[in-house]
Amino acid sequence: MSQKKLFQSFSQIIIRSSTAMCNRSYARWVHRKPAKVLLPYENTKVDLKKEKIIDLDPSTMKNNQTEGFPKSSVINSELKEPSPKFSKEKCKEITEQRQDKIKRREFYLNQQKVFNENNEIMYEKLKGNDGRVSTLLVKSKSKKDRARSGLSLVEGWRLIADGLQADCKLKYIIFSRLDDLYKIRPFLPTGGVKIYKIPYKDIEMWSDVETSPGIFGIFETPTPGNIKKKSNTIPLNFICDNIRVPGNLGAILRAAMGVGCEKVLLTKGCVDLWDPKVIRSAAGAHFRVPIYPSIEWNEMPEHTRPESAIFIADSNPKNTVEDSHDSLASTIPVLPYYGVDYSTFSHSTLIIGGETEGISEDSYEFASSRNGLRLNIPLIEGVDSLNTGMATAVIACEIKKQFVQAWSKMKKEKVEAELNT
Repeated sequence: MSQKKLFQSFSQIIIRSSTAMCNRSYARWVHRKPAKVLLPYENTKVDLKKEKIIDLDPSTMKNNQTEGFPKSSVINSELKEPSPKFSKEKCKEITEQRQDKIKRREFYLNQQKVFNENNEIMYEKLKGNDGRVSTLLVKSKSKKDRARSGLSLVEGWRLIADGLQADCKLKYIIFSRLDDLYKIRPFLPTGGVKIYKIPYKDIEMWSDVETSPGIFGIFETPTPGNIKKKSNTIPLNFICDNIRVPGNLGAILRAAMGVGCEKVLLTKGCVDLWDPKVIRSAAGAHFRVPIYPSIEWNEMPEHTRPESAIFIADSNPKNTVEDSHDSLASTIPVLPYYGVDYSTFSHSTLIIGGETEGISEDSYEFASSRNGLRLNIPLIEGVDSLNTGMATAVIACEIKKQFVQAWSKMKKEKVEAELNT
C-alpha cells in the first residue's frame, strides 16, 4: 500500500470518530437535580444552606499544632475531649489483676473444678474443629472405641441430669449455649468434669438428631454393679431375645425402669445397648436399671434365680403343633397375661422376642427346662400382635399391679392384727 492511500485511510477514521463525538445528543450533567432555579425576574428571598468554610490559613494550622491540638481539630467545628490517660501505676495494677485472673482460671481448669470462688461455672472456650472434641466424640460414638475407653455419650440436658441424679460419673460436657449448661447446674458435681464450649454448627455436625439440643454429656459407662437404685423394685427380670430394632429395645428398657425391674438381660445378637436411638427412647433407663449385654444362653442360668418362674411373651394364642412355631413351643402351655397370679411366685422372668426374628429356639428350651408358660395378649379380630415395647409394658404393668395389691393386702392384715392384739 502506498503512503498516499495509508494517509487517506487514517484521515477517514479520524473524521468518523470526531463526527460521532459531535453527534452526542445528551449532556453529562442532565441527571443532576439543582436545589433551586433562580430566575433573573424573581425578587423572592431564597434561603440557601450555608456550608461551613474550612480555614486553611497556614498560620492557623501552625498555631493549633503548637498549642497541642490534634491536626483533625482544624476540620471539626467542635473539639473532642481528650481521652483519659492512666498513670503507669494504674496500668500496672490493671495488668496484674488481669494476669491473676487468668492464672486462677487456668488453675481451676487444670484441677477440673466446676465452680470458681464466685460460684461461677468454669468452662474452656474452643474454636471450631478442635481436635480434643473430635477425639472424644469419636471414642464415645464408636462401639469398639467405647469398649476400650469406657466412655458413653448422651445428648440433651435431660439425659445428662438423669445420669447425674443416678450418681453416674460425668467426665465431659460439650455445649454451645449457656442456657443449656445452666439447666443442669443443680446436678453438677464440684469437680472432676471438663467443660468445653464450641460453636453450635460443630454440635450439629456430630448430632444424631435433626435438631440438636446443643449439649453433649460423656459419662463413664455405668456397669450393672455401680448403678444405684432410687426406688423399690419388684421381683421381676427381663430377657431380651434378639431385639434388633433400637426403638423397641429402648421402649423395653423404659418399661423396665417404669415398673421397677431388678435387671434386664440382653442376649447376644441384640442391638447395641448404647446406640443413640436406644439411649433416646430409653429416656434415662441406662442409668437406673442394671443391664447385662451380650449374654450367651448357656450363661443364662447364672444370671437368673433358680426359683424364678419363666414366662414368654408370645403373640400366638393357640397351643397346637400346627399353629405353634414348632413342636417344642407346643409343649409349653399358653395363657392370657391376666390369667396368672404372679404374686404367688417368689420371682418371675419375662422373655421378650424381637419383631423380625421372633422367639428363638433357645428361649423355648430355657422355658421348657423351667416349666415355663407362654403369655398372650388377647386382641380383637384382625390384629395380629402389638409392638414389642407395648406388649412388654402391658404384661409388666399387670405383674406390678398384682404385687402391689398383694403387698397392700399383707400390710392391711398386719395393721389389723396389731390393732386386735
